[in-house]
This record gives sequence, structure tokens and C-alpha cells, in this order.
Amino acid sequence: MKFKNIAIVTLINLFMVVGGFASAPGNDNFATPTTVFGPQGHTSGTNVGATKEANEPNHAGNAGGKSIWFKWTAPMTRMMQVSTNQTTRSNIDTLLNVYTGTSINNLNTIASNNNIDSETNLRSRTTFFAVEGTTYYIAVDGYSDGSTPASEGEFSLDIYHEFVNQNGDFDADGKTDLSVFRPSTGDWLVNGSTRSSSTHWGTNGDVPVLMSNYGSPRQTVFRPSDGKWYSRINTSLNFYQQFGTNGDIPVPENYYDNASSLAVFRPSNGTWYINTFNNNVIYYKFGLQGDLPVPGQYSPDQIADVAVFRPSNGTWYFMIRQSLVQSEDTFRAVKFGQAGDKPVPADYDADGLLDIAVYRPSTGTWWILQSSDGQVITYRWGIAEDIPTTGDFNGDGHADYAVFRPSTAVWYIFIPRLLQTKIEQFGQTGDIPITANRTF
Repeated sequence: MKFKNIAIVTLINLFMVVGGFASAPGNDNFATPTTVFGPQGHTSGTNVGATKEANEPNHAGNAGGKSIWFKWTAPMTRMMQVSTNQTTRSNIDTLLNVYTGTSINNLNTIASNNNIDSETNLRSRTTFFAVEGTTYYIAVDGYSDGSTPASEGEFSLDIYHEFVNQNGDFDADGKTDLSVFRPSTGDWLVNGSTRSSSTHWGTNGDVPVLMSNYGSPRQTVFRPSDGKWYSRINTSLNFYQQFGTNGDIPVPENYYDNASSLAVFRPSNGTWYINTFNNNVIYYKFGLQGDLPVPGQYSPDQIADVAVFRPSNGTWYFMIRQSLVQSEDTFRAVKFGQAGDKPVPADYDADGLLDIAVYRPSTGTWWILQSSDGQVITYRWGIAEDIPTTGDFNGDGHADYAVFRPSTAVWYIFIPRLLQTKIEQFGQTGDIPITANRTF
């Protein structure tokens, strides 16, 4: 009888796993979330066997039914992205919701998403403004159409910093894509890891720029001949606006929120003109003729800083914007580089801030001043003719070393964290890599 009972228990356990009654994950309930640590986090999960608690809200507006929970405390004030769009190992249709609160009955939605950019992209991604010291609860559920059970399977959860105009991620998979603008035809060509595209938007002489509206890049050109911006929002909606003049350098960034503002740097008078989209133009007298504008997220807040690199003396000058009031800005100068260097600021150390960095064509060397610890990192990657580009080409949160070689249209990418290289031909001679600094 004893052996029979053991056999029966074994059969029951086997049935529970194989027959669809898998035990619930450890983070099935709000009270037992998986904690994600650090300025950004990458973890995996499964909602197989998960349940929905009593009084649990519908995540991303869908009933779902198989939710699990994660917890993350923001180490700095910063625009963040959270997604299930990287390296998901099954075709799970995820729901994503970010909350604050203290119990399942007391939750406040901060951001949510079902499908990233179309009904065919089943993964989820949303952006939110994280406040230092605040704890956020992240629910991942499976979509349900009401007639079938909630989708379930394994997925990855990624929490990372939002750099509005550096992502170059056209297929919404969390990785920078190979992309070029072809002046001869006015075409944008994108070689994404999940899908590729070719879009006619622009003409010869236009300056391609990355514009973003809450996480989604869109094709945009600045036309020096008429000082107008032309932005393709989707197949049926386009945007045109006069802002600038011939000779201006386009410098769109998130100067006021997580969407790109139209902005130009005018070398002739060293002035920045920033459009706040409410019929108000902000002026910054900051820079000289010959300076290269390098705006971006150098400080831990939600707005971009005004900055230039001066090749004549190898110095970076910053106006650190701590609020929307110019009198509260802080001036900063850092000597880093020399004449002939090309500025390539990006987040190489994954701390959520742009690092001061230059590419030296004469030696093919990258010089990085890490914002996390002040260390200087150097690496030889490229030759004199190469055009350096910035981006996170494998989606690990660290910017990579990447160059586009105009003579052969070959991309050479080195992923330092993994000591991996990627070499791929994409484009043709004369093409402009979208993720390169527009002043090159």
C-alpha cells in the first residue's frame, strides 16, 4: 500500500506539469514580486501557471489572467523604458503595466502597453518618468481575447534608460538598427533585427535626423534650403514646420519632456533656438563658430542639456539644465579631446547618463570618459575614413563602438561587454548613417 501511494503521488505531480496545472511562479502575487536591482535591469520570467488575484486590475486595459510581478526602485530621476521586447523565447502576447502603490487594492497606473507598434508585434514596451527613491511595481500578464485563456510562456523583462534621439530602433526590439539615408534618392533604408524597411522621405540636400515621440523614432529631415522640418509620423500622417534657416544645424532633443523638440544651433551667432511647441521659442546664447553641438542627457533628470564640443581646444562646454528655468542652469567645462576628434557621446557604462567621448580618426581610437566612475577607456576600432555612429546594437544597455565605412558601405561593430564583433555590408557609397552625429 505504501508503494502504491508513492506511485499515485508521482502520477499526480506529473499530471500537474504535463496536463497544464504547473505550479504558480514565485512572483505570482503582488506581495511576492521579483526584485530588479540597479540603474537598469535585465531579467527573465514565465507566467506559465500564474493566476490573477482578487481585486487585481486589468493590465493595459485587458482582462488577461496570468500575471506575475516585478519590483524596481529608481536610483535616479530619469526617463525610463520597460519592455518585454528583447530575446523573448516564446510567442507570448504580453501585457505590461507599471504601478506605484502599497497593495493590490491601492495601485496607481504610471504607464502601460499591449502591443508595441502594431497588432502583429505581440511584445510590450512603455516609457515612464522615474523619480529617485520611488519603488515601481511592474505587472506582466498574457493577453486574452475573452474566448481563450490568457497567453502564457517565457519572456524577458528589460528596464533601461530612455535616450530619445539615440536609439535608432525602428523595429521596436530594443536594439539599434543599421540605418542609412540615401541622398541620391531621398530614401531611408533600415535593416532591423526583426524587420527591414525602405521609405522614401526626403530629397538630396536634406539633413536626416532622428525624431522621437515617447519611444518611437520616425523619419525626419531638416531642409536647409527652406529651413523646414519634414517628419513622417505614419503612412497617413505627416508633419511640416518652418523652424530655422540655411546654415543651421538641427539639434532635436527632449528639452522639455520625453518627446523631441524642434531645435537648431546657429553657428554664425552661437545661438540655440528651441521650439517648445506652444508658440514659444527659447534662446540659448551658447557656443562659437566651429563648435559642434552635442546636446543630451548628461545629468540625472528628464530634460536634455545644452552642450558643445570645441575642437580648437578639445573642450566640452555644458549648460546643465536642472529645470525649465534658465536661471537655474549650471555651467560646466571638461577638457577631453583634441582638434580633429569627432564627438560620440553615448551611455557606454550603462549608468543612465551620456558619457563624454570622442573618436580620433587619425588613429582610429575611441576615447571614453565614463560618467559612472571618471575612468578613461580607450579602444582602437576603425580607420581614418570611417564615420563613427552611436547606439546599442545588441540591446544590453551599453553603447557599442560602431563605424560605417563609406568606401565599402560596411558596418563594423564591436560589443565590448561581450567581446563580440559584427561586420555587415548595408548601404552604398554616398549613404549617410542615421545614427551618426549630423555635424560630421
